[in-house]
Amino acid sequence: MAIESPLFQSAMELLGHSISHYNGKKELDRKLLILHLANAVELILKDLVLDSGESIYKNAKETITIRGCLSALKEKNVSLPYLNKIELLIDERNALQHRFGSPNELTSIFYMNISQKFFKSVLKQHYGQDYDEIISQFADEIDLVTFKLGAPENDQELEKLQELAKIHPLGALLSAWSYFEKNTEEFAQEVGLDFRRRPFVVELHSGRLERFGIDVPDKLRMKVDQIRKIRNMAAHGRADPTKADVKATIKTIEEFEKYLEALDKDPIKECAKIEMEREEAFRRERIKARQEDEETVRNTLGDRTTQDEG
Repeated sequence: MAIESPLFQSAMELLGHSISHYNGKKELDRKLLILHLANAVELILKDLVLDSGESIYKNAKETITIRGCLSALKEKNVSLPYLNKIELLIDERNALQHRFGSPNELTSIFYMNISQKFFKSVLKQHYGQDYDEIISQFADEIDLVTFKLGAPENDQELEKLQELAKIHPLGALLSAWSYFEKNTEEFAQEVGLDFRRRPFVVELHSGRLERFGIDVPDKLRMKVDQIRKIRNMAAHGRADPTKADVKATIKTIEEFEKYLEALDKDPIKECAKIEMEREEAFRRERIKARQEDEETVRNTLGDRTTQDEG
């Protein structure tokens, strides 16, 4: 795969420009974001078709559509990540081109995240390139710095979300919550609670973690419940978060992190081990009982068949 390809270069230029529109505040920015992302995807797919040895022209003046690209790549067994969601992006682009209006902010965040994951995977798998290195060549440096504030990896980056909140409060809030979920799940894995079927934050809300020694103070629990409500309201488009909401969310996350760090993890691990073994034993008993029931039914049917034949 050649990164010097005009199609590849154009795709990356569009992707770089999409970051500028993602950071923008205007309704037009959200529309242009979707158009840029979809066009970038289309160009990279056509480049992959060319590299597979197929033509992208269906006649002298017209190139194949995205659907045509996908069919050609499927025939060549070229794997593509997140295809179902990329198809949604294309449908969103097609709808925008034929009607007035713009996507809301949540829709923009969703498609931006999917597109980032798509290009990271495609660049690594099919071009042998690192996404961060490539995109830095096509995106404005200030835009890229602002955009990266939305993906915190540590406490210092989490604090930077307050800067992002000045221009993109919804994105900052959702990013902070994603950080919170990731960190709490890492804690659950560390202490052996990852066998639980529900996410850690859901278990926390229900109070089911107390028997493992995770007895969160009422005041802190109320704060976590509050930021959870703010996040849910924002994620479902029922409320627009403010800079104050983002600040409160980050403060609560940091307070909860300190609480988890101060816990004695050994007793938690022991309780988790006992509970996991108990659940496993219960599961085996249910399987055994079901097998015995099935055997009883088979024997009963067999006896009836013998009697009918007699």
